[in-house]
Amino acid sequence: MKEILMLVFMVQLFPSPVFSLGEVLRFSSTPSTNNYVILHNPDFSGMETSFTICTWIRPRNNGNNQGVWLSYQVSSSDDNEMFINNNPASSTNILFGVNLASSATSLEFDVWSHYCDTWDLSSATRRVYKNGEEVANKATTSGRKLKMGGVLVLGQDQDSRGGTFDAAQAFGGDLYNLVVLDKKLSSEEISDLYSNGRCGGLDADLTDNVVLDWEDFLYAQRNGDVIVERGTCSQWELVRGILDEELLEHLIDHHQFD
Repeated sequence: MKEILMLVFMVQLFPSPVFSLGEVLRFSSTPSTNNYVILHNPDFSGMETSFTICTWIRPRNNGNNQGVWLSYQVSSSDDNEMFINNNPASSTNILFGVNLASSATSLEFDVWSHYCDTWDLSSATRRVYKNGEEVANKATTSGRKLKMGGVLVLGQDQDSRGGTFDAAQAFGGDLYNLVVLDKKLSSEEISDLYSNGRCGGLDADLTDNVVLDWEDFLYAQRNGDVIVERGTCSQWELVRGILDEELLEHLIDHHQFD
């Protein structure tokens, strides 16, 4: 009876689909400087001394050695405040101009992987996690903080603030559930996030730390051949942990939203 009442409540609460659940940002596999998502001057004021960036990512082989899926630049004279690519041999992960280059951070083509990047001022250490496990780390300059007032771009490297892209560095593939937080997550928190699965979400106690959530990226300015594709995640995942698991699996299998 409790589950039925909860089901009625959820239908009333979500009378139409929650469209961001399962929706994927798909970047064309044809390299072009036209394909990107851009956020001008995001409010990163809470991230000066700590942050975490996590996403599910599925790169496609578009012939590029550097598929830059995220870059953040403050000024044209201060290149590579943050830069993450997916070089199959050795991904380039730059923070504050310092490169953490490691083959351990590279991602397989055509396979969903969970990727997280964390940093805080107190440790002055950047850590990269892949599929819930730390795979690389590197020290940053002591006392160096994240600069404010930049431009965040998905899918391209910025050689000037908000532009000067290179097609040879364009990303091809899918991003899902990208989230930016103002807290350096612990290894346990990242392991839990990965264990929640691609269709899962943040633990409730982390919601206050969210700076940019997935909907912020879905509704950001898209350019060129970047589309939103309906994914495979069920919106019933919103009530996982509330409904009985057997009932939930039945709803996922037989009662999808229109």
